[in-house]
Amino acid sequence: MTVHPGVATILRDLIGLDGIDEENPLHQQLADAITNAGPGASFGARVVALRYVFNWQLNDAGRVFAKAKADYEHKVARRVMEETVKAAAENRKIALGLAEKIAEHDAYDEKLAYLLAEQRERSMRNFLGTLGAALDLHRTDRSDQRAADKASAQGYGGAA
Repeated sequence: MTVHPGVATILRDLIGLDGIDEENPLHQQLADAITNAGPGASFGARVVALRYVFNWQLNDAGRVFAKAKADYEHKVARRVMEETVKAAAENRKIALGLAEKIAEHDAYDEKLAYLLAEQRERSMRNFLGTLGAALDLHRTDRSDQRAADKASAQGYGGAA
């Protein structure tokens, strides 16, 4: 599905997304949210639509993070146990610290997946925080504009 250039411009202006990768599911969901909000949607409506996307992505990122962390910890624990059982079977002793280092070395891929999942989850939280701040700023700007309009209507500000 090709994204309308206007949608790409809106996403760039709202969240700094410089190019929509149509193979990236998050980019596609963000573009769909803007498209579904409609061409006349307000800034606030667009931000709220994007927040829903990021909320669902955060939910998914949390599940991926939890699984990756559990996989890593499970592999390390299993390898520590294997190393200690192997040492006992060979009638030798192994320091727990050494067994843990061996296990951590063997669990490099799981650790990397865990750290990447943690970073994705953290990024989703930061995106949501930034969108919340943008919405707060938008509300403040609208309130300030209403106050200025009211003052102008009442003859304040030298325009009367």
